[in-house]
Amino acid sequence: MERVDTRTDEALVAAGNDGDEAAFPILVERYLTLIYNFARRGGCDEHSADDVSQDVFIKAWKNLPRFNATSASFKTWLFHIARNTIIDFLRKKKHIAFSRFDTDDGVNMLEETVAYDAPLPDEVFAQTQDAAMIERALQELPYRAREVIMLRHFDEMTFDEIGRTLGEPLNTVKSRHRRALASLRIIVEKHQNRS
Repeated sequence: MERVDTRTDEALVAAGNDGDEAAFPILVERYLTLIYNFARRGGCDEHSADDVSQDVFIKAWKNLPRFNATSASFKTWLFHIARNTIIDFLRKKKHIAFSRFDTDDGVNMLEETVAYDAPLPDEVFAQTQDAAMIERALQELPYRAREVIMLRHFDEMTFDEIGRTLGEPLNTVKSRHRRALASLRIIVEKHQNRS
């Protein structure tokens, strides 16, 4: 039976920075599936998600000496790298608008018009038992709305961690989350009505 390394992420980073060549692969093993799934839900196909995930870990490895455990957890830092890598990939892919609702100045008209009395996350996800329907509905959301839901509900980050990952104030993250859930609810209801 293989022994599982129980060191914290931050201890592994420190060990890697001190020359332990076995430390970083342990971090990759811990987070590879999460980063891959984050890329898939972010709009990458299987092949692209593999490439994006590889790029994320190469960037993390190259920047490991810059990681500051007092500023963010390793997970938050890694997801920040992943988010930027996914956005860069989607921009290079281009000719696919981030959202059909985005204006030229980057304002999302749907997000701006959705009411703030959004349901709780459990209410949205309880509306359907069909995980595939949720996945399809998520893909219809603008990337900025989709990413906050992915980080909160799939990657189980706190709002504070999401704020650090996205480089946004806590209240902004909470507002984006509420609007994203309201938009998701509308999309899910539309899918259910078609069924």
